[in-house]
Amino acid sequence: MNIDMPRASAKALARARAAAFATLTPSTAATTHLSVATTAYPKGHTLRLVDREIVVPAASVLVFEDLMPGANFGHPCRYRFHSAKDGAVIEVVDAMFPPEVADPGIELEHFHAPLLETVRRPVVYQQIDWTRLHLPWWRDDNRFALLFTSQISNRRHVEDLEFAYRILRNKLGFPADHIYVLCYDGTIGATDASGSGMSTWVGDGTAYQMQVTDSATKAHLHDTLTAISDRMDDDSLLFVHTNNHGATTGLCVDNSTVVTPDEWGTMLDGMRSFGTLVVTMEQCYSGAFLQPTLDHSTAARTSFAAAVPADKVSAGATHFDPWALAWFEGLNDASAYGASLAHHADVDHSGRISMVEAFNYSDQHDTDTSYDDPVYGDKPFACGASIYLNRVPAWWEVLRELIERYRLIEKQFPHIPEPDPQPDWAAELIAHLEVADQLAQRVEAVVGAAETKAPRATAGRS
Repeated sequence: MNIDMPRASAKALARARAAAFATLTPSTAATTHLSVATTAYPKGHTLRLVDREIVVPAASVLVFEDLMPGANFGHPCRYRFHSAKDGAVIEVVDAMFPPEVADPGIELEHFHAPLLETVRRPVVYQQIDWTRLHLPWWRDDNRFALLFTSQISNRRHVEDLEFAYRILRNKLGFPADHIYVLCYDGTIGATDASGSGMSTWVGDGTAYQMQVTDSATKAHLHDTLTAISDRMDDDSLLFVHTNNHGATTGLCVDNSTVVTPDEWGTMLDGMRSFGTLVVTMEQCYSGAFLQPTLDHSTAARTSFAAAVPADKVSAGATHFDPWALAWFEGLNDASAYGASLAHHADVDHSGRISMVEAFNYSDQHDTDTSYDDPVYGDKPFACGASIYLNRVPAWWEVLRELIERYRLIEKQFPHIPEPDPQPDWAAELIAHLEVADQLAQRVEAVVGAAETKAPRATAGRS
């Protein structure tokens, strides 16, 4: 914490806990979490909580009452100030954000938490090979991305950003220097974890891969959009993802600042015209940014998706945020922990996932239905069905990759034991052969027609 505060006496802590617990009713007891700060707050200390400031009325034990556990902030909560001497209640103040927003690192001890999730190390089903781009034709140097948390984000928000980065960089082939990451204070950190607590990513236990460009401030968000705009042209694509807390007034930046929907619209207004803009937002009240994004985008095509409408809070979890996790797992075609998906986002079997397919998957497979209520919009209408974060390959690019793999198989012919591969593979390969034969005939006909139309060289002329 940023101030020197003594530990509260055992007597004051015990009485504060008892007094707070006594206010619960049978119905609220099942849905309310109570926690107490183990250190006492001095009189006059100011808690800056994004949309308001709370001044500590006297030397106090703080009991934090969370009225919507499981939701991201901001959402309704209460600050109960109890005398640091005897634990008697002094004042109760309504708020929308937790104490760690004002004082990162504060120690809160839960003493009533019926909905608290046990923190366990998630099971890694299989290691994902993040070092190899499986479909090399997806490389495209005309795509850019901007990933944003805030200076009051939790660890789960940063975990979402790392998942997004790995997919963009290693699965979709975005160039590393085209991905801008504005995270926390300019490091991979959060209000509830930093240093060794953020040394490895929860998905597979390996070190974070994303390179943080700068701290998550309003000025850096504006400047980064400008820098990206200067690098784009009419065919460029920009993907923007925000993953942190939200207030009714906008996207949280720090404990006293937000980016309002109008300010976001002004930032977009300042960009040069370009090809495609894709925006996904996870924070509470993120739907408030839908219309400003569509109205102020300078892109020819724009797609927007968010976890919730403008009047709702989004869901959080111990690791990752349910809606963002579902959206990126659909895009990845595997879970963050390497598990296969029971269903696939690519419903039209095109080999690529459109922004409508990604949204539909996130809407159907978001594990939290108590808070999340995803929203979507695009401009021109329905264009999201043909917007992808990767380009379509040329037929010869696919053919070249097939030939390379068949050559690798051919080298292993002397070493392949019988009867493996199984005989039914022959039927699959015959189907491939028929397709290859049809393609060969078509190419031969096209080349023959082109040679027929080509003018013949005149004798004596080079």
